[in-house]
Amino acid sequence: QATISERFDFSFEESFEEDVCGLDARIDLTGSCSNMIRVGTNDLDQAYFGLNAFQYTETITNLATGAWFTIEGKGNFIDAHAVHVEGNIFEGTLVHAGWDRVVDADGSVLVRDSGVVRSTILFDTLGDRQPGAIVLSWTDDARGPHPLFEMDDDEFCAMVHDLIG
Repeated sequence: QATISERFDFSFEESFEEDVCGLDARIDLTGSCSNMIRVGTNDLDQAYFGLNAFQYTETITNLATGAWFTIEGKGNFIDAHAVHVEGNIFEGTLVHAGWDRVVDADGSVLVRDSGVVRSTILFDTLGDRQPGAIVLSWTDDARGPHPLFEMDDDEFCAMVHDLIG
């Protein structure tokens, strides 16, 4: 049986203005999350494993024109596996499974991500037997269509300008 270190839920709602790809914009965010953190056992007793289930909606509005679009998603982050490398160093596998999508003001889905992003993380627990660590390296392996995840800044800004610019 796993020892649960922490379990908590939260939700948020906020609105703020900022420059988005050169446009004065308002961003309205809402979301919720449920988290559980468990303690590793045996040679993993310094490692903590998390399960995070979340959903969010981010609406971006051009302040000059009132045009808007939404990015929304739902998924899980799961610390799926870890191995002890040496000392306080561990290598872990993080799985992000779920979906994200871009929806225009008419309700049309323009971009859809779905599937799994598996990350390999090398981390130092600092030996303090507390949640949290220093990430030494991080690599991602995406499986499934992930056009939003794979978009660079120029591609994202081109999409923003097409939608609300």
